[in-house]
Amino acid sequence: MSEKELTKGAKRILDESDENTCGFASFLILDQDGYTKKTKGAAVEVPWHLASSEGDEVVLQAELPANPLFYLQVASEEGNYFWGQWWLGDAKRTKTNAICDLVPKDCKLIHKALDGDKTDFEVQATVPFLKDSSSKLVTCKFTTKEQKFVTKVVKAELRMPKAYWMEWKQYRLRLWRASKVWAGEDKDDDEKKDGEGKKEE
Repeated sequence: MSEKELTKGAKRILDESDENTCGFASFLILDQDGYTKKTKGAAVEVPWHLASSEGDEVVLQAELPANPLFYLQVASEEGNYFWGQWWLGDAKRTKTNAICDLVPKDCKLIHKALDGDKTDFEVQATVPFLKDSSSKLVTCKFTTKEQKFVTKVVKAELRMPKAYWMEWKQYRLRLWRASKVWAGEDKDDDEKKDGEGKKEE
């Protein structure tokens, strides 16, 4: 669809220049049954920032706390899985603002990747809005810091090809348009009626 065919509301949703691109991410340590662990260091929720949208990639970054009470620990115990979600805008994730979900990764495998002086590890993520999303996984990179023998995650970075980002935006736009149709709303028709009413006056 050409730029001229987009309504003002559609342009705001599409946000082609990424002026309003912001949101949140949550990262959790799950047990082998998929439940969030209820211990200190098992869950954090943080805002992310658009670090770059130049070239062929979009980069989102988030800083994680590493204070004594609120932090995310990658423990080496058996049966722990690292998982998380990224979403756009609102404080809560919904089906219509979800960007990606991490593929749960065994924390023991993460510890193996951090052998020696290595501080970074990667986790794959699915972007549900993409067609054939299972074959279009994106990569999240995490940076850790050792504090008093505790491996804490201090930074998260999501990299996505620009083509995926635009496909994600287009699908979100279609969802927004569909919600308007289901609600019986049509902005252009409303504006047309207002114009006709002014002429009759």
